[in-house]
Amino acid sequence: MASDVAVVVRAPGAAPQLEEVTVAEPRAGEVLVRILASGVCHTDLVAIDADAGYPLPAVFGHEGAGVVEAVGPDVSRLRPGDRVVLGFDSCGACRACRDGHPAYCDRFGALNRAPVRDALAVAATGEPLTTGWMAQSAWATRVLARESNAVAVEADVPPSVAAPLGCGVLTGAGTVLNVLRPGPDDALLVLGAGAVGLSAVMAAVATGCGRVVVSDPLEARRTLALELGATAAVAPEELADLLRRAGPVSRVLDTVGSQAAIDQALAALAPRGVCATVALRPGANRVEVAQGRLLWGRTLTGVIEGDAVLARDIPRLVALWRAGLLPVERLVTEYPFDEVDRAVADARAGHVVKAVLVAPGLESALRASSTSGGSALLTLLRTRTLDDDALAALWRSLPPVEPSDLRGLWTGWAVTTGHRAERLLDRLGWVGKRFRSDDDVDPIVCRTADGALVADTSFARGGASLWTVERDGVRTAAMVYDGLPIVDCFTRISPDAVLGVMHGRDARDDGRLFHFVLERASEPGA
Repeated sequence: MASDVAVVVRAPGAAPQLEEVTVAEPRAGEVLVRILASGVCHTDLVAIDADAGYPLPAVFGHEGAGVVEAVGPDVSRLRPGDRVVLGFDSCGACRACRDGHPAYCDRFGALNRAPVRDALAVAATGEPLTTGWMAQSAWATRVLARESNAVAVEADVPPSVAAPLGCGVLTGAGTVLNVLRPGPDDALLVLGAGAVGLSAVMAAVATGCGRVVVSDPLEARRTLALELGATAAVAPEELADLLRRAGPVSRVLDTVGSQAAIDQALAALAPRGVCATVALRPGANRVEVAQGRLLWGRTLTGVIEGDAVLARDIPRLVALWRAGLLPVERLVTEYPFDEVDRAVADARAGHVVKAVLVAPGLESALRASSTSGGSALLTLLRTRTLDDDALAALWRSLPPVEPSDLRGLWTGWAVTTGHRAERLLDRLGWVGKRFRSDDDVDPIVCRTADGALVADTSFARGGASLWTVERDGVRTAAMVYDGLPIVDCFTRISPDAVLGVMHGRDARDDGRLFHFVLERASEPGA
């Protein structure tokens, strides 16, 4: 997908369709984010059916993860190249925000549900699309968000893991961590084993809850709940019998939101127990509560977004994931961005726990690369099967490089096929580059007939130097030739491998840029 593309819903309940779009420049307080992955949430499905009252045609999606490409005025915390998770927005100034509860911000609706008409437009006609859904509308290749609802995360977090942290995982785990707070003497009942419910299970297990019971009609989800640490998992019709045998619970998380679920929740609660309900259903969704149950000190409370503070809780979730206590990848099924129809259909049917849209053929390698030192990504690049657009997107998606990271000898090989730069370097016997210091670089190191490595200063017209430049929204290390109008820019595959792209006058061959890999090598005799 060379140009920007968005998933557009044009009529209530209609199948989402891909359309080429133009994206506005970031304004004050905004960031332009290239989306690497975006989750499909139940709330999106409600909105597609027009049950959220959002004007169509619209772009939905509110679990975005990506890389910052540009920032607007007054943005100080983020910079181009930062990996971010997008969540809900809040004003930061009202009493709820000041008290540490931004999910109940006075302006929550205005910031997260009010239509925005000047961020995305259909490329062919200029027709404005309704965006700003949960302050992001993340079902697009690039989106505008606000600095206040973007949280920087480390580049080793796979995008398909990072994306659900912005809502589904945040809601389930956040409600356990911030509201219910079960301890070793508590028992937690989770009604519904979707992404929210299973995230709650993982958080409860991670924090030492004494007993975790799950109720869900699907056997596969009950099995997964047990694998994630639940002590019991039953079908809804079996729950009452289990509680008669095991005793009531002190905490309940309701992710269903139906009358039957509320009845089960309150019936399961011991005196002074707490039930948190997080489900969103269309309309007012009125439920009746037996007042006699509440008189025994029981509490029924509603929770939005896990009562989370994004800047505090998303890094907390990342830390739990990194420690192996929040294996979000167990919930995720990846779909190529252009298979959004299938992703939405599978999410509606309950065939998957958490559908996540990713760049086709790219993000799986990035995910594997994060746990394999970059080897999976290098293997993919060696196949030389990624087209020019995919290589450009990959280069932008990788972390930046510092000039000081490039000391020593590096061997290189071409990734772009059929480019005249590849043919030229082959004729020269190119081996790689040597970086002695920022001001002392051999840009073309070749091997002589007797096997010695020498710097080709004739073709290179001298040496080169290292600088830090901004290219395609990434501020990173670049090698500038002394005598040629060529600049090579680098992003990181691993500590010992970088992806380079050649820029400059006449650097394109029939409109194509030249991408190559450098891998760290030992100096001969070292």
